[in-house]
Amino acid sequence: MLTLTRYAVPVLIVVLSVVTARVSPAQIMFRSKPPSVHSYAVTSIQGILSDPGHYQFRLVRIRGVVRSIIQVPNWTKCGFAAAYQIRVEDESGGLTVIDQGPCGRDPGNSGSTVPEALVGGEQIDALIFVHFANQPREAPNPPEGLLQWLELVQ
Repeated sequence: MLTLTRYAVPVLIVVLSVVTARVSPAQIMFRSKPPSVHSYAVTSIQGILSDPGHYQFRLVRIRGVVRSIIQVPNWTKCGFAAAYQIRVEDESGGLTVIDQGPCGRDPGNSGSTVPEALVGGEQIDALIFVHFANQPREAPNPPEGLLQWLELVQ
């Protein structure tokens, strides 16, 4: 019995560490301010939609017009709190950008404008983290962007 325990415990620890090491895209977030939004070239939304595998898990700068903002419930470290689905369109297409809300957002990553202050029709410059709910080739839904930085275009 002692021999079985001596070998079973390390194997169990390895198995548990492998199983719990998987990280979903929604958990990958920056913990410090990203580089200036202006250090990234603007990418068209159609570019992201036409080559989803290339942009998966990358920071991308988009510029477009806010078409709609929908407040949705979101589970964060504070419990249920407001999050925002922001529909952004440029001349090439549209993309949904997700903001995790005041409680889920890292204070150093919000930018000069917060989504709560947006109204439809404003032009924005945003740095987003592109991800898919499913694998890019299998996803029936288009990609989403997790908002990292947001500024109004003057």
